[in-house]
Amino acid sequence: MCAQRDPLRRIYRGEFTKVFLVLTVVLSALLFAPMSYAEYSTGPRQTGEEVLLELLVCPTRFMVRVASNGCTDKDSFKVDVKKEAGLSPKVPHYLLTIVRVRPDECKAIIDDGVLLLFDLARDVGLTGDFTYSITNPVYSLSRVQPSENSLLSIIERYFTLEPPRSGGAEPEPFTEFSMDHGYFTCYLPTRWKLERDPEGDEKAGIFEVRLTASEKAKPEDGESYFFPDPLIYVGYYRKDNQQNKTYESFIKDYEELLLRREGSDRSRYEKPKEIEFGGREATEITYEVYQEVPRGPLVTIECWLKARFIVVKGDEGFYVLAYKSPQEFYDEYSHVFEEVVETFEIGGTNP
Repeated sequence: MCAQRDPLRRIYRGEFTKVFLVLTVVLSALLFAPMSYAEYSTGPRQTGEEVLLELLVCPTRFMVRVASNGCTDKDSFKVDVKKEAGLSPKVPHYLLTIVRVRPDECKAIIDDGVLLLFDLARDVGLTGDFTYSITNPVYSLSRVQPSENSLLSIIERYFTLEPPRSGGAEPEPFTEFSMDHGYFTCYLPTRWKLERDPEGDEKAGIFEVRLTASEKAKPEDGESYFFPDPLIYVGYYRKDNQQNKTYESFIKDYEELLLRREGSDRSRYEKPKEIEFGGREATEITYEVYQEVPRGPLVTIECWLKARFIVVKGDEGFYVLAYKSPQEFYDEYSHVFEEVVETFEIGGTNP
């Protein structure tokens, strides 16, 4: 006698098979699908492709505002470069992606984040004729509240289609400067105090100009800061200069200073970086040193002094462009130094 098969059992078995197949497909999708969201850095403690607060793109450099807990800087990121076909076979196009590789574990509260400036030649290695674009996503207004320090606010203050209003902020005025004997030319800020000693320059064989800015922010009590003034220096060291300095010895002196101060908690000397400046061999130097500035017989003002040097090798002598400022004012005036650097041109054959 044959056993009678239960039709309900056959239905249950079929439904179970369908459920098993569906679960298999779903689990496979979860296991093998790319984790796109995990690849983004949506906060300073995450690594991955950075979601930007702001982005400003220019022909030779670009600027981004990124989230920070107090320890985010350019070394926190790398720029991935992907080359593809461009406007013509001779003009490539590059896709740049800013990736956070070092998480910011500090605990400061920085609502506006930090601004970072990337030079396409120095920081990314792109030179010549090309086009480029940034692939990173940028937050919308719903996630980023504008402030007076935002890139958009800064641009709106200095560039507007409306007629300028009296008493409003004005861009820093510059005037063209030519060093004696035509050693170099550049644009200098007219509001800064300029110091020169042409007679002393001829004797020393060092032709230099110093500029200082004294219109710094004041503390709440209305008293002036007793910090050093932000300083911009531009100079040419002739081959026969009295200090017997050469391009090589200038760099060597800094490297020796770096070794002597290694491990100090009152200085942060970066290794010199070889760069190209106007088609010439050059070196960039950056450092920070702790200073104690006397304010009367009983009070001492403490501050960190930041400095950036660009040393350029000449046909015989060499050139130095430098910017020094207390940390409190460094970012406020760095754009002035950038304008000096951008407009700097070496003259003809120098003795």
